[in-house]
Amino acid sequence: MAKEYTQQEKDNIQVVHRWLDLYNNDAERLVREIYASDTVVKTMGAGTYTGTDHFLQIERDVLKAAPRRKFRLNHVHADGNTCIVEVTLLNPDDKRFGDKYELHMAAIMEIENGQIKRDRSYHNIGSEYPLWPGLEEADPNKPK
Repeated sequence: MAKEYTQQEKDNIQVVHRWLDLYNNDAERLVREIYASDTVVKTMGAGTYTGTDHFLQIERDVLKAAPRRKFRLNHVHADGNTCIVEVTLLNPDDKRFGDKYELHMAAIMEIENGQIKRDRSYHNIGSEYPLWPGLEEADPNKPK
């Protein structure tokens, strides 16, 4: 039997869908509109970003390295103010894998007042695909 979501959970799932749309189409708006200004994004194995200014710089580096990168949504589940999101990163700009590049990841997002307050993301850093595009030479733990 499928879970019956509360209104808060339905609203949070809509935030995730907006997150996906903006990730794929407008990284600047994604960071400024979807993430809280004091957000903490912890990517296991690829650094911790605090605040939207720091996170936006990281997203700009990623877009420079992978301008056509996109997320494909595989699954979303909500429980209270938390959403668990499963996506696949597609990066046709990757020099080794091109259209075959697929990096699977999961994010646990805590959403408050329609914005992501905390985002803990997990991806397979041991896969044959390189580290998240744009971060190969960057130190994601130091704001630029």
